[in-house]
Amino acid sequence: MAARTKPRQGSSTTPSTRLGRFRAWLAGADHERRLSTRLLRWALVLVPAGFLLLVLFFGIAYATVHIPSPSELAGAHSTLVLDRRGRVMARLHAEADRVDVPAQQIPGVMRNAVLAAEDHNFYHHGGVSLPSIIRAGFVNLFHLGVRQGGSTITQQYVKNAYVGTQRTLLRKVKEAIVAMKLERKESKDQILTDYLNTIYFGRGAYGIEAAARTYFGVSARSLNLPQSALLAGVIRAPELLDPIRHPDAAMQRRNTVLGQMAGFGFISSEEAATAQKAALGAREGGTAKAPLVGAYFVEDVRRLLVSEYGAARVYRGGLVVRTTLDLTRQKAAEAAVRSVLDKPTDPEAALVSVDSDTGEVLAMVGGRKFSEQQFNLASQGHRQPGSSFKPFVLSAALQQDIALKSTFRAPASITLKTGFEPWKVSNYDKKDYGTIDLLNATEFSVNTVYAQLVLKVGPDAAAKAAKDAGIVSKLSAVPSITLGTSTVTPEELAGAYADFANGGTHIVPHIIRSITEADGHSLFKEAAIRKSAFDPKVANTVAYALTQVVQKGTGKRAQLGNRPVGGKTGTTENHVDAWFCGFTRQISTVVWMGYPQGGRTMEHVRGIAVTGGSFPAMIWKAYMEKAVEGTPVEPFGKPNFGGETLGATPVATTTSSPTATPTATPTVLPTTPGPKPSPTKTPKPKPSPSPSPSPTGAATATPG
Repeated sequence: MAARTKPRQGSSTTPSTRLGRFRAWLAGADHERRLSTRLLRWALVLVPAGFLLLVLFFGIAYATVHIPSPSELAGAHSTLVLDRRGRVMARLHAEADRVDVPAQQIPGVMRNAVLAAEDHNFYHHGGVSLPSIIRAGFVNLFHLGVRQGGSTITQQYVKNAYVGTQRTLLRKVKEAIVAMKLERKESKDQILTDYLNTIYFGRGAYGIEAAARTYFGVSARSLNLPQSALLAGVIRAPELLDPIRHPDAAMQRRNTVLGQMAGFGFISSEEAATAQKAALGAREGGTAKAPLVGAYFVEDVRRLLVSEYGAARVYRGGLVVRTTLDLTRQKAAEAAVRSVLDKPTDPEAALVSVDSDTGEVLAMVGGRKFSEQQFNLASQGHRQPGSSFKPFVLSAALQQDIALKSTFRAPASITLKTGFEPWKVSNYDKKDYGTIDLLNATEFSVNTVYAQLVLKVGPDAAAKAAKDAGIVSKLSAVPSITLGTSTVTPEELAGAYADFANGGTHIVPHIIRSITEADGHSLFKEAAIRKSAFDPKVANTVAYALTQVVQKGTGKRAQLGNRPVGGKTGTTENHVDAWFCGFTRQISTVVWMGYPQGGRTMEHVRGIAVTGGSFPAMIWKAYMEKAVEGTPVEPFGKPNFGGETLGATPVATTTSSPTATPTATPTVLPTTPGPKPSPTKTPKPKPSPSPSPSPTGAATATPG
């Protein structure tokens, strides 16, 4: 009998099995070939058909799209800015301020600067530049964002004058079609002239004539090379390249335009180099008259609207903007500043008032005279808060279960070993307070106690507490943070102090309730951003401590009769900045006082050195007396007096570097000899201003 053929070791298939698989593969391959053939046939039909449909679509669109006449464009509407009750605060418009100038009155350097900055191939395309679109697409794809636009000058003109700024594909298609039609209807010179007479240059200035007068106080015909390059440069982003608010960015952009002008042959390299050395020379001001009330607030609203919706839509779109401002309270705020600081030589002041339960800004004063200075000190001014930062350090301590009744030594001056250099801190009045608890140390803003406290809880924890409360400015987690060395804005502090008034919830301060179009279509409706900042027990305990500041401590001038008020004073080194930050149950208000020029002292203002408990507290009181009218008298939440009660010499945590918090124990060395504190008899504290250190963290005797 013949022997059977055995399969090879490791193989589980027979020849018939392999043959079956091969046939299946052939069948599958044949199926795939048939499928590919069908797809190719469909592609050969659909691609040409799609192309023909696209051509037909553009052809019909090109034939039917209408180019409005100038008379049709004149029907544009101003944007209305309303207060929270619907009262008109301002009308944002620019058309009335626009003055068209003929081509011969626009200097060649101005025309060439715009060509170099926006579209150097303007005279060589038909309204739409395909290479520019492709190039911009690659640049934006590479940077994963919009870095470069592909619009020609003609397209920009069409967008601003005809089709609007709505970000849709249909609008872009319409823009391209109108641009091509316009190129066949008007000459290149006329389109460039119309563009220069309608483009937005910032500050409400539409057109080159309004821009020249707004920025330089001259007519368009008088513009020189550096001025022309600056104006051409701001077209790309008027709000971000304003030479007054952002001089460095404006200078860089202007010099880039000058370099481009030289590169494209409009001017020589020598002319560009000379012009790049010139000062910006721009002045403050705008084309439209500022509103009589709430000018700084309206300017913040205007900037926000323009950045979100574009200038054309804001100035001619007929938007209706209902803001959070209360005109009655706004008038009271401005009157309060005027009544206290009524002399031309007085320092500046800023005030922000926030609804503690909604985060809505009720009143805002960004300076004493908007006509002289448009920089909003309330929302844009970053200054050191001094001792008004201490409540965040106290919050961090309470979060770590340190009791408000914990006691600390409070010498007139103290030196603490922090691990990287000795830290000397002094009380403003040079007083030795003996041994006092955290409540008294807060009432009288005792620096030597808070210096020990921040080392106990850690600067990082203090910074985190401030961040949780809504402080968004950069904070340096160093020991001197307890004395307010990191800069913040009044608006930030007003929102943060509201957290103590409402029981620990932070609501981001905001200025707009709703935005609707002229036809009633809603564009935006307020949705307040809320988060839990502190446990209610922590927030209520801080609020209680701050009520004692007003009742018995450095903030006595802010008392409002029988209405519960919490507050904290703050003054920085050499009396450069003075603050009063206070709140009732419903309203949180912050007042800052100082000079816009950083570093200028207020040691001799009307015969006194300005502290937070002086003029700022007086302004706060004058405003709040009016602001709380008609509101119920409400108490704050119940404080918590529990927790770990530390002794007079607490175990502290030091920092070994300005940004880290290690765990070594510091040595406390009183540097001012004095009577040894008695364990049974503690000197009664007396109100005094509180000190704040220099930015370096080395604290010296300064008021707060």
